[in-house]
Amino acid sequence: MLPKAELFSAPRLNQYRKRLGAFAAALSLLAIGACSTQQQQPPAPEPATTTAQPQSAAALLRWEANGKLGVRSPRENGSANMTWQQANSNYRIHLSGPLGAGATLISGSPTGVSLQRGSDPAVFAADPSELTEQIMGWPLPVGEMFYWVRGLPAPGAVAGKQTNAQGLLQSLTQAGWQLRFSDYQKVGAYLLPTRIKAATNQAAGPVNVTLVIKEWLPK
Repeated sequence: MLPKAELFSAPRLNQYRKRLGAFAAALSLLAIGACSTQQQQPPAPEPATTTAQPQSAAALLRWEANGKLGVRSPRENGSANMTWQQANSNYRIHLSGPLGAGATLISGSPTGVSLQRGSDPAVFAADPSELTEQIMGWPLPVGEMFYWVRGLPAPGAVAGKQTNAQGLLQSLTQAGWQLRFSDYQKVGAYLLPTRIKAATNQAAGPVNVTLVIKEWLPK
């Protein structure tokens, strides 16, 4: 057996130190290479996020809206259940309840409008506002309401208009009516008002109309 001193002789100790130094250098090179590889790797792409913007209500041309219509005027004071069916420029508005005297059907197209109350014969006219005022005692501007009910100004002059930060119509003065829009809700691809208050002054006195839509059914 060799003496213990020979196990740690100078030559072998130097060789051991050289090998240890080379091993440490190799580890350092591997660590540097790994860090360099990590730094050169491009960052992982973040998941794409998209926010769907509501579609303009002007694109909604066919719908069914169910709710209530309330009226206060010198000749009428009450409310009725309402179903409004619209197919492009053709419409049917059905009122039932005290205000509608049982049932009132207003049907119209670009060629004119008809109004039938209960079992009475239908009455025809060119203008729905004049017809409803003649038969029911208060005007219903269906031509403008085609736009107002969607939260849009009707074509023509606008005396005043206010919108909120989202661009939604809050108030409007048009065609002799002052309107206030509230309680918008998202319906499919649209943001639509569910409560509209309208007021106008007639020769016989003021008329106030409140439209509450409980259900929007775009077609």
